[in-house]
Amino acid sequence: MRPYGEILDEILSGTMLLGVRGDMAEESWRILEPVLEAWADGSVPLDTYTAGSCGPTSWNHTAS
Repeated sequence: MRPYGEILDEILSGTMLLGVRGDMAEESWRILEPVLEAWADGSVPLDTYTAGSCGPTSWNHTAS
């Protein structure tokens, strides 16, 4: 069965092991949307770095 078919089958059967409740989806977007907007407008920079590195150079990499 294809992935969407599997999810639809669970929705129609009431199992919902692969689904998310509507209120949880809305709460997730309530939390995530301001972060996405801040990255998009540049008010909070999204630091990038090379995979396998210690992280962005703007981070403090000193040991505590």
